[in-house]
Amino acid sequence: MALLLSKAMHGTKMFVPRTLKVKHSFDNTNQASKKLKVSQDDVENNKTIQQSQHPSLKDTFTPTESECGLQEEKIELEETLAKNAFLTENLHHKQEGFPVEEDPVKSFKKNQRWPEPGEPVCVLCGRYGEYICDTTDSDVCSLECKAENLTRAGLLLNIARTPSDSGNQGKSSLVTPLDSDDVLVYQEDPFISSLSEEQIQQLRHDLGIVVHGEGVNRPIVEFIHCGFPEILNENLKRAGYEVPTPVQMQMIPVGLAGRDVIASADTGSGKTAGFLLPVLVRALEETQGKMNHATAALILTPTRELAIQIEGQAKELARGLCNMRTALLVGGMPLPQQLHRLKQNIKIIIATPGRLLDILKQQVIQMNGIKVVVIDEADTMLKMGFQQQVLDILNQIPEQYQTLLTSATIPASIEQLAQEILQNPVRVILGEKNRPCSNVRQIILWVEEPSKKKKLFEILNDRKLYHPPVVVFVDCKLGADLLCDAVQKVMDLKTVSIHSDKTQNERNSILQGLLHGEYDVVISTGVLGRGLDLVNVKLVVNFDMPSSMDEYVHQIGRAGRLGQRGTAITFINNNNKRLFLDVVTRVKPTGSLLPPQLTNSPYLHDQQRKERLKERQANRSVVTKEYLIDIIRKHDRSVSKR
Repeated sequence: MALLLSKAMHGTKMFVPRTLKVKHSFDNTNQASKKLKVSQDDVENNKTIQQSQHPSLKDTFTPTESECGLQEEKIELEETLAKNAFLTENLHHKQEGFPVEEDPVKSFKKNQRWPEPGEPVCVLCGRYGEYICDTTDSDVCSLECKAENLTRAGLLLNIARTPSDSGNQGKSSLVTPLDSDDVLVYQEDPFISSLSEEQIQQLRHDLGIVVHGEGVNRPIVEFIHCGFPEILNENLKRAGYEVPTPVQMQMIPVGLAGRDVIASADTGSGKTAGFLLPVLVRALEETQGKMNHATAALILTPTRELAIQIEGQAKELARGLCNMRTALLVGGMPLPQQLHRLKQNIKIIIATPGRLLDILKQQVIQMNGIKVVVIDEADTMLKMGFQQQVLDILNQIPEQYQTLLTSATIPASIEQLAQEILQNPVRVILGEKNRPCSNVRQIILWVEEPSKKKKLFEILNDRKLYHPPVVVFVDCKLGADLLCDAVQKVMDLKTVSIHSDKTQNERNSILQGLLHGEYDVVISTGVLGRGLDLVNVKLVVNFDMPSSMDEYVHQIGRAGRLGQRGTAITFINNNNKRLFLDVVTRVKPTGSLLPPQLTNSPYLHDQQRKERLKERQANRSVVTKEYLIDIIRKHDRSVSKR
């Protein structure tokens, strides 16, 4: 596919900042642009200039002689496709009396300028990202970088060349439009329909799936039962999704059927793909329909890192789907670049509430095309602080939209609020509700404040426990920096701290380094505590006990992703006495041993006594035989005393 071409609208001109334009008419052969050859000298010169002006950029890809020939052929092909498409566009414009655009498609990166502050940047060379590759959805500066981008992504151009006498141009098959007979409305697979109700109930029981709601769709067993377009099935296989996880088995068919969903499942259970696949299908429906230029889906998350991860997964699953573009709207990144992106017919918006509200105030985007809204980490998003922001956003969306709420923990108060924004929802629960992930071995240690650093050093010296990278959670930013310096100095391990005072670029770099094993220890505040797939992390240490048990569940869940086993060690002392009862209630049933200082604590005994008193008072609100007998006995005792 050629890069995007601009269109001049009659009367009013559509502002499309990054489009392919041609400066001169190709009707005049004397003015036809010459093909430029990619030589090794050009590559080296460009590399030297790039490194001198942008030293932070990594070394660019240096092609071999054979690769130069292949890349040159791709560039010439892309240039030809772009020009042919442009000529067709201009012919139509001339017939309609529209003005004709005149700016050349830049074939090579050396012809592109460097970006101004806030402008999009080419993902390969760092020059001005004037164009968007409609295959990878990446910003590129030229046809040369687009061809290299496709090569790195493993997408080679497959050109179906026809005989010269046919008069037809070759056609690229990188971006796949849906066939006219592709049905996107969810229909239950015949195999699933053939199962008896008893078999479905047994399947749910064996997988630990609990559902509540009217007319709940049956779970799928394989992705093929969803009836996805073939390109989406291929993307699933390429991304490593061989079979759906239990939460995906139930959540996907309910989401595809258009029902509102509240999904509560263990950390690392696959909830993200569980809502992304219905979102992509709904966006494809809108692409085929009349609203093919409207944004179809909105995904809200509490943290920037989680939003970045979700967009990465969405791009991976949407690769090759026609006009399936995403926009990432988060704080800490340049606002002009995000506004720039929103003008490119975006289908899916992934955003944090604060940045999205800032953009909505500028009236840059229209929300009337939104058909599905996802609120990830719903327990945080609907708490005080985020709650009003989320409600303000939802108030700007038409009433007819689907809502998907997901989290590892959904307290009763949040579930009550969710009832107000959902219509006849289906509840999907996996595992013990609001309980720690069963794949994580939990170790609770009683450690006084002055001894915490020493105990951490002992853990990092223990060969049985220490498996880098290790994530250590603390409760404040200064504490993260100080502990980072101490670990690096005493243990001589490659250590880094991450918290909200660091720039978004720094946080992104640290997160990528963690995922690629560049650090031995990462000291973090809560920014890494929710939703992130830290698949190579086997050990988490809660240096400071989290402020709530819900946060505890999320933080230890970083060590047990996608079914892998992990270990979470938590330091606790009398500073955390408010949570003693919750710790015993949630952790003890998992079989974890609790320190005697905790189980024998007078604070715990007092909390248990108060809890029993509450239960008795709650029971007395219901008139029972025992309750009546108790009243009679009390009355008799009071009479005898008189």
